[in-house]
Amino acid sequence: MKNLNILLISIALTFNWLNAHANENTLTAVEPVVSPKVMNTLDPYEDFNRSVYRFNMGFHDLIGAPVTGVYLDYVPSPIQTGFSNFFSNLTVPLDMVNSLLQGKVEEGLSSFMRFTINSTFGLGGLLDIATSAGLPKKDEDFGQTLSVWGVWDEASYVMVPFLGPRTTRNLAGMIVDSSVDPIYEYTNAEDERNKIIFGSTVVNYAAAAPLIDSLRSQPDPYIFMRESYLQFRTNLIYDGNPPKANLDDFDFE
Repeated sequence: MKNLNILLISIALTFNWLNAHANENTLTAVEPVVSPKVMNTLDPYEDFNRSVYRFNMGFHDLIGAPVTGVYLDYVPSPIQTGFSNFFSNLTVPLDMVNSLLQGKVEEGLSSFMRFTINSTFGLGGLLDIATSAGLPKKDEDFGQTLSVWGVWDEASYVMVPFLGPRTTRNLAGMIVDSSVDPIYEYTNAEDERNKIIFGSTVVNYAAAAPLIDSLRSQPDPYIFMRESYLQFRTNLIYDGNPPKANLDDFDFE
């Protein structure tokens, strides 16, 4: 049963990269990732990845889109915002721990203060008071921690059934994060755990669903998803300031 919970928690975390851009109305082109230090841009598992991508899009059409459509159509917007804030707040302890493991003490303390403020004055996290108080959310995970530690120099892109895009390093880190997630560790009843995880999955999926649909307008949706995700992960690892591409690495002939 613990393995099932770890899988459910992993699914609940799966749409972060799309959720980060959920307020954008359209998808825009992205430049290929050119940072070989942290990413393998060759896509060695492309055949497998494309098969899983088609499977996941089929799942979206058959189950994901109808479920999230009901949520978006019938749950009032203020309540949706409250749910989003609540489940986002539950991930802050992991942000704090990974910040400290990466040596980002100030960022870790900021996450601790954010969680404390929103959990108390924000009605258990339903209200995001901390952001307006100058304590924005800092997304950190163990995949980023592994990169900072230099444990995994280059990570390859991989599509996971139901979970969506990942890198090999991110996937390993996700397993560690899921096994110590406070949703699992500090929720006593099994059914309560599963309700929280299911709710988080629906909320995150609902935020990502419009962008998932927009992927189909791209010339090659798979490549667009891959490049977007690798760029997203690279930006996370470098805290939004990735190194500039070295033009000497390109062959213009």
